[in-house]
Amino acid sequence: MIPLLVLLLAAVMAVTWFFLYRWKKLGGVGKSEMDYRQDAFRVIPYPIILINRDDILLYINPAAEKILKVQLRRTIGKDYKTIFSIIDFETKLAIKHLEKLSISQDWKECELSLGDEKILTAELSVSSIDSGYQLGNKQAYVLSFKDISERKTLEARLEILENRDALTNLYNRKALESQLKTVIMDSRKHGSKHVFFHLSIDQFKNINDTIGYTAGDSLIRSIATLLRQSVDNSIDFVARLNTDEFGMLLRERSISSAVETMKHVRQVVDEFQFSWNGTVYPVTVSGGFVLVDRMSRMPARVLSKGDLTCRIARKRGGNRIVAYREDDPDVKQAQDNIKGVWNLKQAFKEDRFRLFAQPIHALEATKYALPFSHYEILIRMYDEEGNIVPPDEFIPIAENYAMMPVLDRWVVKDVIRQLKAVKKQTPTPVFAINLSGTSLDDEGFLAFVLEEINNAQIDPRMLCFEITEQVAISNIDRAEAFIETLRKMGSSFSLDDFGTGVSSYGYLRSLDVDYLKIDGIFIKDILSDGVARAMVQSIVQVGHKMGLKIIAEYVENDEIVDLLRLMSIDYGQGYGISRPEPLNEMLKIHI
Repeated sequence: MIPLLVLLLAAVMAVTWFFLYRWKKLGGVGKSEMDYRQDAFRVIPYPIILINRDDILLYINPAAEKILKVQLRRTIGKDYKTIFSIIDFETKLAIKHLEKLSISQDWKECELSLGDEKILTAELSVSSIDSGYQLGNKQAYVLSFKDISERKTLEARLEILENRDALTNLYNRKALESQLKTVIMDSRKHGSKHVFFHLSIDQFKNINDTIGYTAGDSLIRSIATLLRQSVDNSIDFVARLNTDEFGMLLRERSISSAVETMKHVRQVVDEFQFSWNGTVYPVTVSGGFVLVDRMSRMPARVLSKGDLTCRIARKRGGNRIVAYREDDPDVKQAQDNIKGVWNLKQAFKEDRFRLFAQPIHALEATKYALPFSHYEILIRMYDEEGNIVPPDEFIPIAENYAMMPVLDRWVVKDVIRQLKAVKKQTPTPVFAINLSGTSLDDEGFLAFVLEEINNAQIDPRMLCFEITEQVAISNIDRAEAFIETLRKMGSSFSLDDFGTGVSSYGYLRSLDVDYLKIDGIFIKDILSDGVARAMVQSIVQVGHKMGLKIIAEYVENDEIVDLLRLMSIDYGQGYGISRPEPLNEMLKIHI
C-alpha cells in the first residue's frame, strides 16, 4: 500500500512541478492553466492540499473538497486554520510545524477536524515543493492524507477485546494492572488513597465439577453482573482475574467506605440464588483487600497481596473478608512459604542438596557392628551460608507447592548415581528411598525410575522404596502397579508410618510390601505409654503373621532397644543406634 502511495505522491509532485514551471514561464495563470492544474490533482483519489509557509491555502483537490465540505473557489487565499484543524492522533494537539514533517518524510497519524467535529482519521505526509519553484515567492507544502478511519476503528475494537474478559465482558487482568499502575502513580503524586478488593467464589469448584462447566460459566456471569451493579462504574473498576476470581479497584475510598462496599457485595452474593435445572445452590464469596496509597509499589505486588488475603479468607472458612496486615500470622506464614519456595528453587539451581544415610539395624544382634546392610536415605538442604536447613522447614513447603516430584526425582537419580560404585556383596546392602504421594501419582514417575536403573546398570535389589500408609491408601491402584513392577526386578518396599490410619489392616493385604515401619509416635513413648505398647504389639503380631519384617523408628536409647527386642521387632532406626551420615561416606565400606 505504501509503495503505491509513494508512486502517487511522486506523480503529484511531478505534475505540480510541471504546472509551476509553466506558470512561472507564462508569468501568470490563465483559465486553461487553472483547468489543467485542477485536472492534474483531480485524479488523486485521496485528499491533497497545498499550503504555503504562511498557512495560506493554495489548492485543495475534489477529494479534499468532499471531506472538508467546502469549495475550492471559497478557500483559496484563506488561512487553512480558519477552515479545518490538523490534530496529532497521539497528543491530541494541533500540528503546527509542517516544515519538520516535510523534512522527516514520515507518515504522521492525525485527525482532520471541522471545529469540534472530527471528519477524518488519516496518515499525513508533508512534502515541500522545491524552493526553485515558488508560489508567490512563498515555499509551498503538499499535504497528502491517507484515510485510516476503518483501521483505527478496528484497532479500538481489538483494544477493547484485548482488555475485556470474553465470558463476562468485565475488564481482564491486563486492564486492571494498567489501572493499578495509574492509581499508584496518582497516590505517589497527590497522596490519594484507593482500595483493591480480591474475591473468589467459595463453591465454584464444587459446582463446576458436579454439574458441569456450562453451569460454572453461568455462575461466573451472574456474579460478574452482581459485582458490576454493586459499585460506581464511573469511577470504580471491576475485572475478572481468572477462573472464579475477581478484582475490584475502589477509587478514592477510605478503608471504612470500601469495607461497606465489600460487605454489601458479600451480602448481595449471599442472597443470590443460583438455580440450575431446578436445583438452587448456595453461593458465597471470600475476599481480601489491600490499601493502595503512596507506599504502594508495583501493581503485581498489590495483586499478590490481594490474592494472599483472599486465600487466607477461604482458609478461615470462607464467606468472609480479610484485610491485608503485615502482622497477621497467616500473612507471615504465607510470606515465609513464598520465601521458602524461592529458597528451594535456588537450592536446586545452586545444587545445595546432599544425601545422608541412617542405618537400620537388625535388633537380633546385640552389637551394632559395621558394615550395616540396611539404610534409609535422607535428604538435606543447605542454605547460602552452608548451614543445614531442617527437613521440616522445606519438605512441607515442597509438599504444599507441588515440588515433591522434582525433589523425589533428584533423590532417586542421585542415589542411583552413587550406588553405581557399590560392589556386589553378601548381604546386598539395601537403601530405602521415601516417595511422596504426588510422585506416586505421577504417570511418568515409574518409567523414570526404571530408566535410571537401566541406565546405571545397578542391582535393583539395593533399592527399597518407602511409601507412607496414607499415600498408599490414597493412591492404592497406582501404588499396587508401582510395587508390582519393581518387585519383579528385585526391589523391596516398606510401608512407612504404619498404624496411624483408620484402615491400616484392611489395606495391608492389598499391598505386597516387605517391611512395616511403625510410626515413631508409638515408639518414642513406648516405655511409659501402655496404649502405645499395645498398638505396637498388635502391629508386630499382624505383620509377622503376614511374613513381613517390622522396623521401629525413633529408637533413642538402649532401654527402648531392649523392649523392642522383647517384642520381637526385627529392625530399629534412630539416634540410639546410629546418627545419619553423608551417603558418600557410608558407601565407602561397600566399595
